[in-house]
Amino acid sequence: MRSDSTFAVSSAGLFSSLGILTVLFLFLSGYIVPTAVNNGLVEGNFIKSGRYAITNPAMATIAEEDTTAIVTIGSSILQYATDGACIGESLNTEGTNVYNLAIGGANPYTEMIQIPALINANPETVIVDLGPNSLWDFYESESLDDYIEFRFTILSLTLPLHDEQGWHPLVRKADAQYLAMTLEERIRLTTSYSRVATENFLFAELHEYIGAVYRERSMPDVGGEGWFDYLQTPTFLPPKFEAKNQTEVVEWFEENMAKRARAGIYNPEHNGTLNHAALDYIIGSLTEVGIEVLMVAVPHHPMVYSYLQPGQIDGHNSTLTYFEEKYGATSVNWFWETWDEGMYRDSNHLGDEGRLFYCGRIAEYLNQR
Repeated sequence: MRSDSTFAVSSAGLFSSLGILTVLFLFLSGYIVPTAVNNGLVEGNFIKSGRYAITNPAMATIAEEDTTAIVTIGSSILQYATDGACIGESLNTEGTNVYNLAIGGANPYTEMIQIPALINANPETVIVDLGPNSLWDFYESESLDDYIEFRFTILSLTLPLHDEQGWHPLVRKADAQYLAMTLEERIRLTTSYSRVATENFLFAELHEYIGAVYRERSMPDVGGEGWFDYLQTPTFLPPKFEAKNQTEVVEWFEENMAKRARAGIYNPEHNGTLNHAALDYIIGSLTEVGIEVLMVAVPHHPMVYSYLQPGQIDGHNSTLTYFEEKYGATSVNWFWETWDEGMYRDSNHLGDEGRLFYCGRIAEYLNQR
């Protein structure tokens, strides 16, 4: 029969072991598992596009580079306009890298989360996508809410813990549940990805031994071959309008553009929206630490403009003026310019020719500052 003292020692050892296991579990859940999840997110194995998870790993890479950095952020309009390698090669100053961190569906409200990391990366210039598409008011939309949930979750899983800083007060109460700003919240939000992360990690490591076919998605590994090039020149969409004849393009506009012209992206507000508040935080935070901000508006397909009413875009003009006067940000407003129809992939995204033209225009502007 065991003595009470032996039982007490055994109990103490048991509770000590349980305590160590608990701490170990928290460590693994809070750090190692999210690391595997984040790597998988960036590689694109868990979600449709790993690009949605590159923001904070990209900022870390930029911060480590001993070169001058220019960073583009915003929606797919600048994502598909920006070939950073082309722009960098066209600059008069050597040793300047241009990074394309714009992403599909982005709006200022979702992009504000990256600003502390962007400041830490210390670029010389940030090009902010600030066309009319950035200034709509939020509305009830299941798809929009789903996008915010997705972006907030992915971005916050890759943030340093407790890195909310100045953007946190702007988050709507309904959206706060998607932010992983503490260890406990990170464990909770990571749970949905941890099982598939583990499965993918094991399959990637063991597929050769079990004779299985393993196909990675198109994203390069963080810090691996192709990573640095990808941060400057991502994969662009294939041709669309370029593959149509003029009659087909005209028919597309006749069938679609009248409805699109009534949407928020072509009806910018003057002020008072969540996107305006987020832009105020973004531009104010960057200029406060001496980072130059260029507010760039790229023109849309020439056929778009006949569907717009007089004064419809006035909210865009007044917003640019507001941020110029308040923070000294620079407006590069090309929205009303007419670029050749052959430069466009669709109604508001540049194709290959347009991207090359934008490269020349923005490089010329940067060289003349």
